[in-house]
Amino acid sequence: MTPLLRPLRPAAALLALAAGLTGCSSGGEAETALGAAAAPSSATVAGPAPVLASATTTDDVDTAAGTWSTTWEACFEPLPGEEDLERWEVQTLTSEGTSPQIEQLDDGCIELQVAQGIGTTPGDDPARLAALSDAARLTYQVRGVRADGSVTPWSASVAAGSVG
Repeated sequence: MTPLLRPLRPAAALLALAAGLTGCSSGGEAETALGAAAAPSSATVAGPAPVLASATTTDDVDTAAGTWSTTWEACFEPLPGEEDLERWEVQTLTSEGTSPQIEQLDDGCIELQVAQGIGTTPGDDPARLAALSDAARLTYQVRGVRADGSVTPWSASVAAGSVG
């Protein structure tokens, strides 16, 4: 882990993340951050939506640097009969609405650093709880894309930082 030069305020970090994930849509096919074209909005929607398989938070402590971070990971899986998915896509939802930008996921899992701070005991840091609360303002939904370009419906939305 790279040492922190200065701690980020949780609200500022989340606002920067939300700003980076939202934007104006140019219509047609969206371009993902990985450079692959997202399924077009006119893609055929068929089959059941993916379901949340797991959601966890993990605290990583760098004792040498005296810093910690909390990472949230949410993994989705297709329902039986839908195992032929070629790729996964994720979309961010905020209190302002749904982002038009669709990102590609490598493996059906979303991973996001939701808190960071100075010290070696993140569980005792009140800023961690505040950051997790701020992170919950962001929710995500996932869909699968098949080789023929058809897509599953979007999954139910999952709040960042939630576990289950």
